[in-house]
Amino acid sequence: MVASYTMSHLQKKGTPYASTIVSDNDIYLTSCHKCERTRFNHDNRDLELIIEGKRKLPDFLMCGHYPLAIVSQKVIDVWEKHNITGYTTIPIKKLIDRKSEQVHHDCQYHCITITGRIELDFEKMGVCIIKQCSTCGAVDYDKPNWEWGSLTFVKQDTYDGSDLFAARHFEATSLCSKKILEVAYKEKLTNFQFRPLESMFSYFGESPIICLKELFHLQHP
Repeated sequence: MVASYTMSHLQKKGTPYASTIVSDNDIYLTSCHKCERTRFNHDNRDLELIIEGKRKLPDFLMCGHYPLAIVSQKVIDVWEKHNITGYTTIPIKKLIDRKSEQVHHDCQYHCITITGRIELDFEKMGVCIIKQCSTCGAVDYDKPNWEWGSLTFVKQDTYDGSDLFAARHFEATSLCSKKILEVAYKEKLTNFQFRPLESMFSYFGESPIICLKELFHLQHP
């Protein structure tokens, strides 16, 4: 298994973010008819976002509707340039400023879906699946994930080699290879945050943020 990390957005005060989605819930969310759990509808092509904040929009846009991952056209162009694998995109139809109600015509954003996969080794982590929905695959565990401890183990030979990937049953958490960090640093992508994969279930205060400058400044001064 290559060096791996969690990928998310920073939460700096004052940074513009997508506070909500205009579309109705039944458009961007879908419910399992058996267990009634909801999840994002990846087939939706009509996402409209309400934007709050006056500064320049960042490349990784925080969204009030977890787990949507919203990135700029620059990110998509950069990833294509560097042959990044393991994702698909849905273009955001419209970005609307909450205060002025004007549409941002000068930028394009995308909702990304992570397609790469790994599997966690629950036996090594001391976790048991006690129930699984036969329709959507949603699972229940013998204890909440905040009690799983600070180490995350990956099953051997389950990594499919993608640059962007997610753990089975935890598709809402974006994971990535070191290549993603290097590209973000080299291409100056903004508002990205990376942490070690091993601390996937640690509280943010317990898990260090990777400093890209310290990691790559000798390679890309």
